[in-house]
Amino acid sequence: MRDYLAKLRKFVPGVLAAACATLLSNSPHVVAGEMRAWKSTDGRVVEAEFLGLADGQVKIKSADGREFTVPLERFSAEDQEYARKAAEVPANVVAGGAMDGSGEGETVDLNSGAAPQAEKTWPRGMAIADKPVVEVVIEDAEAKRFVYRSPHYEFECDSKLGANVVREFGRLFEATYLLNCKLPLDWKPQPEPLRKHFLAKLFTNKQDYYSAGGSEGSAGIYSSGKKALMVPLSSLGVKMVGSRVSLDKADSGANGTLIHEITHQMMNHWLGRLPTWFIEGSADYTELLDYNASGRFSWTGIRKNLQSMARVKNRFEPLPFNMLDLQELMEISSSDWSAALTKKVKAPKVSGGWGKQSSQNYGSACLLTYYFYHLDGEGDGANVIAWVRAVENAEGGKDKIELIREHLLRGRSYAQLAEEVQKGLKRAGVDIVYDPPGKNYAVTAPE
Repeated sequence: MRDYLAKLRKFVPGVLAAACATLLSNSPHVVAGEMRAWKSTDGRVVEAEFLGLADGQVKIKSADGREFTVPLERFSAEDQEYARKAAEVPANVVAGGAMDGSGEGETVDLNSGAAPQAEKTWPRGMAIADKPVVEVVIEDAEAKRFVYRSPHYEFECDSKLGANVVREFGRLFEATYLLNCKLPLDWKPQPEPLRKHFLAKLFTNKQDYYSAGGSEGSAGIYSSGKKALMVPLSSLGVKMVGSRVSLDKADSGANGTLIHEITHQMMNHWLGRLPTWFIEGSADYTELLDYNASGRFSWTGIRKNLQSMARVKNRFEPLPFNMLDLQELMEISSSDWSAALTKKVKAPKVSGGWGKQSSQNYGSACLLTYYFYHLDGEGDGANVIAWVRAVENAEGGKDKIELIREHLLRGRSYAQLAEEVQKGLKRAGVDIVYDPPGKNYAVTAPE
């Protein structure tokens, strides 16, 4: 054992070697499916789980959960290739962003009042530093109007919640605000005209939520007409038991939906300027990120989540994903998109044999957005960022389609782009095939 540990110290430098020696001596067992043998360039081996790759450093974890970092070049060529392929995010994602001591990205204090600035490269993770500061604005039991305010949000409810309860679920709203501020697309989130804070209307009773315009069964919806995000309390893990507030853990599905809708609200001043596929695709993209209830977003599992999304949106049928024709998708009008969402399509694995066209639309939009963010060109999102800036500046009075062709196609035909998208997504673990055009138009759904 001593000879083995002596070799291990040469494999992992300094303090990390000592830590590894302790771990291996105390934890001889490995967990099936989580551990693998990592071999150094001179043949020495260590058992550990792969966690990530950033800035030429491989992060691994021993059987008892202790983590350490090893330079990529210290591993064999086979293990270096494994680390690159097993990394759950593209190289430009794991390398970018300021890192704090946790190794999971920058932590930002939103209570300070300073506006977060967009990153130049794709971050690996980010989080709000603490629970948001919440003040009570109005508590009027007779009028059933209760208003609470966090740094960037105003929450209006028909039941008394109290500042402490709002702090708990307010992290989701403030963290999503931070996310949209710091993405290199530089959305510059700002409240709707005449408002100083984003507005979220909270409903104790789901029927009141539906009556106000909420979609049946939804966890929340952003209404640009009402300039507010509308959310039933149950989606926030909040229940009213009589006059008492009960806090339950909100499910991850509700969190994902709210993150999507909050992103729409953060992009409120972009909604009439960007094509529908990208508005929905960029909101769906934020759902791919892992979210922790403490207010942290992480890119670590994004490829795994992308693959899972593709399977779900493929109407529960095995991959390849049936993607919309790219020209139809990228040049579709918002009215045609909306008209097709309720269209029923054949889906043998779905109960009743029918699914909805919305699954293919949203799945296609999310996959294409991911491609432009992380797989197109140099994989740094430069082309889509340039396109967003051109839209922002209303470049030369050009219309949406002209700007798409100039900045996203960049001289490629749609057929050439389709081939590149297919190859890129395959590298990301998602096989696709293209359907012929004609899926998005108003039709009568079969009974």
